[in-house]
Amino acid sequence: MTVDMDKEGKHGHKPKGHSMRPEPPGTVQARVPKISKDAGTLPSADGTVSVVSHKHVPAFFSQWEMTRTDMLSLIAITLVAIVVRCYGLSTPGSVVFDEVHFGKFAGKYINGTYFYDLHPPLAKMMFALAGKLAGYDGVFDFKSIGLDYAAAGVPYVAMRLMPALLGAVTVPATYIVARACGYATDTAGLASLLVCFENGLVTQSRLILLDSPLVFFTVLSLTTWSVFWTKQGRPFSGAWWFWLLATGVMMGCAASCKWVGLFLFPAIGLSTVSDLWDKIADLSITPTKWIKHFVARAMGLLVVPFAVYMFWFHVHFAVLYKTGDGKSMMSPEFQAAFVGGLNVITDRDVFYGSEVRLRSSNAASGYLHSHTHNWQHEKGSGQQQITLYGFADQNNIWIVEPAYNTTVDSSNGPVPVGDGDSIRLRHKITDKYLHSHDKKPALSSEDHKFELSGYGFPGFAGDSNDNFKVEILSGDKAMEGSDKTVQSIYTRFRLIHQNLGCAVFNSRKKLPKWAFEQTEVNCMRNCRPRMSTWHVEFARLPESNSTDADGAQKRLPVRKARYRPLSVLGKIAEYNRLMANSNAHLTGDHPFAARPHHWPWLRRGTAYWGGLGNVVYQLGNPPVWWASFGAVLLVLAVRTVLFLLDKRQINVTLGGQRRKYFSAAGFFTFAWSCHYVPFFLMGRELFIHHYFPALWMAILVLAFTLDLFTARMPSVVRWSVYAAAAAVTLYAFQTFSYITYARIWTKDACLRTKWLSTWDFDCEHAIGGARSIKPPETSVSSSLDASVSDSALAKKPADPKPGEPPVVSATTTGGNGPKHVYVKPEFVSSESSSLDSLMSSQAEHAEL
Repeated sequence: MTVDMDKEGKHGHKPKGHSMRPEPPGTVQARVPKISKDAGTLPSADGTVSVVSHKHVPAFFSQWEMTRTDMLSLIAITLVAIVVRCYGLSTPGSVVFDEVHFGKFAGKYINGTYFYDLHPPLAKMMFALAGKLAGYDGVFDFKSIGLDYAAAGVPYVAMRLMPALLGAVTVPATYIVARACGYATDTAGLASLLVCFENGLVTQSRLILLDSPLVFFTVLSLTTWSVFWTKQGRPFSGAWWFWLLATGVMMGCAASCKWVGLFLFPAIGLSTVSDLWDKIADLSITPTKWIKHFVARAMGLLVVPFAVYMFWFHVHFAVLYKTGDGKSMMSPEFQAAFVGGLNVITDRDVFYGSEVRLRSSNAASGYLHSHTHNWQHEKGSGQQQITLYGFADQNNIWIVEPAYNTTVDSSNGPVPVGDGDSIRLRHKITDKYLHSHDKKPALSSEDHKFELSGYGFPGFAGDSNDNFKVEILSGDKAMEGSDKTVQSIYTRFRLIHQNLGCAVFNSRKKLPKWAFEQTEVNCMRNCRPRMSTWHVEFARLPESNSTDADGAQKRLPVRKARYRPLSVLGKIAEYNRLMANSNAHLTGDHPFAARPHHWPWLRRGTAYWGGLGNVVYQLGNPPVWWASFGAVLLVLAVRTVLFLLDKRQINVTLGGQRRKYFSAAGFFTFAWSCHYVPFFLMGRELFIHHYFPALWMAILVLAFTLDLFTARMPSVVRWSVYAAAAAVTLYAFQTFSYITYARIWTKDACLRTKWLSTWDFDCEHAIGGARSIKPPETSVSSSLDASVSDSALAKKPADPKPGEPPVVSATTTGGNGPKHVYVKPEFVSSESSSLDSLMSSQAEHAEL
């Protein structure tokens, strides 16, 4: 089959053939240079291009070269975008929404202090760089919504300028994508206008939030990918390599901002697989050349993004070189890698009679702990509590003794504890033995879980329910014998109750206040090793246990053990495992959380901030959201109908636009699906800003769909349609600009703006509202980050003294915010669950 590419429809659009699979964004720009055989095309004498006759081979790939009109259009579009994004950046002049977290993290980078967050580091480092260049010293802590920036001297406008400029760049990038996909300047300009005046994208790009860098790198990834496809006529040329590798770099940067960036890989990946599959059928491409295409794409789209992702984590750990409050989430080996980090030096060998401190080997670990308070739950024994406590103290010290009614022969010196030994653990402070029996733990009623308690009294020798078998799981290969006998630091083991057959298990559930909200530890049958693995962090054999009756020294030379600091690769691997775990269990009841099925309909937004006469409420441009979602549904419907018609051998060409439309709109519809559908599989708390990458793709589909419907119309009609679309967009943008820019408005105007009853921005903040006159005396501070922000770990909770009740304190933040700001309880950050909430939500999965 030969396709004559010299025939054109109206408005400079060349008709195409069609393909039943999603095609990469191809181009049909008018001028076609000489095209090599590798592209599957041959130039003819009259300048037209004939396509090699192979099934599913794309018709041809033309080069798009930027014209003077394009250049002038890009300059104008960019200037407008900068004005729209940067207007009034100083308002509000106080901490807004998730600036609580990401502004604080910028300070941590500037001071080199480690912290933990559930997102990759690149976007946060970009904010830190912007703050550093603007003179931010990293001292201001961003601890609560409403804190005054100006009073603290924080260069917040400069820090907000960075995401604003990134957001502005996405507008001309949209123009380039449309042109690279073969669309005329009017369609490219319309697409840019829709992105430029989209209220949700504008709001997000004006604050110290991660989604603006994420959207920026997502847009640039698909921009470079689209331009790469315009270079297919000259494979392996310098330009071809540049745009391929640039795509890989942008993909790596997107994933390094937030893991939502990983959704680019299936979107671009299917396009790549489809192209490579088509090249197999192209007889002009030899097997050797096909392998070169495969290797080039694998390197550019897999190896390069992975290398970029690893690079930014390497920078992250190079900058954060000092230990910080977030260290408690990490393993001891991880903590030991920082200046001022965990530096444990202890006796290596564990003997009978040794005093030991046992640590749960899970990353978010704690110590086996007891104190002089008894279980109070209904089905419990009322015996002494056994818990997991996150800080080292004397209540974590246990003495290793032989099992009940057994002895060990120490006549030849201390006897090491070995694999398979039956032991008892006696609590040094209270003299109680670690004990389990047929009683239910405080937070579980399952038949396979049993209470752990401290049991014993003066004159009582104990019983067999104190016996636990040591089951060594692994040792350190560099330490001989660590897999045979228990060695501090190096040996990982489980403690199996001899009578019940259950293992000492870290449930990660927070106990009630009567147990001081420490972590539950119980005895569980048939549990996997992950949360039932322990190691000895501290061991010491008292001198009285290492001499004979005559006082002769029997003790062997004391060998020491210490944690080996993780390498950078080790830290990256552990950090990413913890990020995955935190994201999977990030649950909560944020008042403005929204599920994915609400996003395209713009059912509701997110309240960011409220002041006297104004608010910041993240809400999109309704006509743009609704129309773009309709365009996506239309592509899916038309694709399905045409597929069925093709089966009936009914050829519908869509006015000669079929191939181009489905190459571009089809690709971005699939990319939209990749960035939207996965959220339905997530149980974590979600917000409307998670839809922004998919929204940008839907806007492109909308522009391409309008082009399809107007391609064969007279120019006046076509431009009238475009002008109407632009006018509706601008009207809606102006209408909702009050909540985008925190402009002063009246209560009546606010109420008129509520097109849907589910839009719950608070009109009482507007002039004439109850909250526009006098702020209350207190402002509600944001709670902790659900990713376990380091402030949750900064303070060691006091273990109650024997006989004393627990102390429960509550704190409100008063007088910290500027007098003109009122912060409602619902103005809280999107990740505002506490460490305890995260740990509790993880608990139900702990057995896995």
